Amino acid sequence: MLVGKEPFCDFHSIQDAVDALEQQSPEQAETLYVLPGVYEETVRIYRSNLTIIGIGQVEIRGNLYARQHDESGRELGTFGTPTLFLGGRCLILENLVIVNAAGQGVEIGQAIAVYAHCDETVFRHCTFKGYQDTLFTGPLPPAPKAGNSFGGIPLREHHSHYRQLYQHCCIEGTVDFIFGGATALFEHCEIRSLRHARNEPGYITAASTPEGNKHGYIFQECFLTAEVGVNQVYLGRPWREYAKTDFVDCKMGSHIHPRGWDSWGNSSNERSVRYREFGTLSEDALRYHRVPWAICSGFEKWMYLRKEQVFADTDFWKEEIEL
Repeated sequence: MLVGKEPFCDFHSIQDAVDALEQQSPEQAETLYVLPGVYEETVRIYRSNLTIIGIGQVEIRGNLYARQHDESGRELGTFGTPTLFLGGRCLILENLVIVNAAGQGVEIGQAIAVYAHCDETVFRHCTFKGYQDTLFTGPLPPAPKAGNSFGGIPLREHHSHYRQLYQHCCIEGTVDFIFGGATALFEHCEIRSLRHARNEPGYITAASTPEGNKHGYIFQECFLTAEVGVNQVYLGRPWREYAKTDFVDCKMGSHIHPRGWDSWGNSSNERSVRYREFGTLSEDALRYHRVPWAICSGFEKWMYLRKEQVFADTDFWKEEIEL
């Protein structure tokens, strides 16, 4: 199936193509090719067993934001804002740029580019652009910190696992711009911090790893970069108390705060989170500056964090070779 602006394409919008695919059996694997262009639409995908491949420069662009009001006058809230929502399993996305162009500021609030409520999903050569809360990796926590519900997009399916692999992707934002409860491995990705509207500190991750999960976020051989003038960026803070985040053999710019991690104003989180850095140059000097409740170590202890071990019970991450 082909999406594009040309007259020979099956569909001219991605959502129209997805709606057609939703009518087919989700057990049958399907591939959607998207020709170059800017697709100004919000896309909601519930089906499983789907591959979406961008050909050339493909951008999916939305601009919903948390403080925006819906038709009934209520705010959309964080989880009503994604440009792209994924709710199924066994998904592959390649060569896509997904943007939430709402901007930033008090009047905007959170604005999600990708809401990945999915399992056994691979993103390759994708770019995620936004400011606060750019990429959400499901699942949601059991309950919000305040209020009665998270709201947002209705969830039709809940998975027993949320396993995601990001390869050669670029993810940018300001505050908590990678957040959620998934077991997510980021390989050879650029993690780019942007300037905060009020020049406040930035936070790359805000994991909400469920209690008992062996792994949360793992960044392996990634590159932590920033816009000119950006500083005081923390590697992470816990959205929930059992947050797990590991940085393995990553290259970090000078914008990373010497303390590395933040407890989100709750000292009890320091006893329950697991924040670690492996293979960082000069780990002895780094350990001196990092918060005492985080771990800095050499290379010898991180081998079990490879995808073969992290995703040991599934092979969704293996690329198929066509003969």
